[in-house]
Amino acid sequence: KQRRHAKPSAPQPPKHHTPVPMGVCASKTSTADTLIGGRVVGTTPPPFGVTWADRLIDAPIGTVVCFDNGSKKKSMMSLALEGDAKKLRENVGAKLLDNILPRIGIIWNELGVVKPIVHGNASVLDAIDLECISQVFGNTYVATSSNGNTHVFSLSYNFPTCVDYGFLYAEHIAQGHLPSPPGAGEIEATAVFRNDKSELMMLWTGRGGDSLKESWTRQAPFDYMTGSVDESKIEIGRMVGVTGNPKWRTASSMQVHVNGPVVEFWFTSVYDGTESDGKTLDATSDQTAPQNKAAFKTVLAKTTFGLGPSYTDIIAQYEGIKVEAILLLKDTGDNKVKAVLLGSDDEIMGSLLGVQPLQEAKVAGMGNFGLNAGTPRFVNLAENSMYETFVPKSKFGTSGFAPAGSFASAIINGGRV
Repeated sequence: KQRRHAKPSAPQPPKHHTPVPMGVCASKTSTADTLIGGRVVGTTPPPFGVTWADRLIDAPIGTVVCFDNGSKKKSMMSLALEGDAKKLRENVGAKLLDNILPRIGIIWNELGVVKPIVHGNASVLDAIDLECISQVFGNTYVATSSNGNTHVFSLSYNFPTCVDYGFLYAEHIAQGHLPSPPGAGEIEATAVFRNDKSELMMLWTGRGGDSLKESWTRQAPFDYMTGSVDESKIEIGRMVGVTGNPKWRTASSMQVHVNGPVVEFWFTSVYDGTESDGKTLDATSDQTAPQNKAAFKTVLAKTTFGLGPSYTDIIAQYEGIKVEAILLLKDTGDNKVKAVLLGSDDEIMGSLLGVQPLQEAKVAGMGNFGLNAGTPRFVNLAENSMYETFVPKSKFGTSGFAPAGSFASAIINGGRV
């Protein structure tokens, strides 16, 4: 990978984001002793299949994407010292391939093409198995690996010159770690957000599934300059599977939306029949094939706090895809969620990018009654990106989304990465 000259020191957050000390009253976003995914209300909508679009005009250009690439195999040096020649030969290909596989990138156009970010000195560029990514503020982000390692970095855009293409540079800020409960599995989803007390918070959870009907949650103040949380203030909570089926992963992605007194925990839960039921994929077809629709399924849901007792809505269901990345697209006026950006990780079939439109369900004189999900549209992120980057489509397994920073304006106005 190319490494460029060092960049300025880590950026500072805007002054209006200065954290406020925790008072005696709990935050409205507190997840201590709470249950996300509980008390499902309303009816479960029928599942959507994949409907193709020529392009997605609602997909925000510059959205930051992370991928779960990176070999977990032992290093070649370790195997050489162990004298295991067979495993050494097997690992050579995997380790060499690691050098060209994307860890992070940005959505480049309405076709869903992702441009990998390869310039910089940030630890995220060599991370293994990234599961999620969040915007801290501006052009500063944190991505988290399944083993709990956090990678904080900033992105800056270098404009094209007569001798160089424009490119995004990932500057290292910090690397930390998120603790998991004793004996718990890997981390599957995280979300960084500002609570109602202006504190920067980190929420993280395990995947559940594997015959478990629920998972754990942890929340604590997050220090982006160290990549760590304040372990003395960790809030312990639970997350239950909304389908009630222990073969479904409790969580595969998560976002937190704070809108005045109302706090919404959005998440997806997925079924991977290849793991839980031995189903096989039709590798000759795409996500619309009946065999693949039976193997992969997803539920999009949200749990709402602040409107009386908490409750959960199942917003939509999907067949043929495992949605492992979501991004809430909010109205700039009332800050309500108007659509959800969807990213799938469909193993050998690659990854799709979709937009799920939403509309408030209203009854005259009676107010709003949840959200209605319109038909989502998808483009083939992996296939379209493969033609641009020559990275195999199976290696574009989308695992997280974060909003675009200010660098996006340069891309939209004609810059090239």
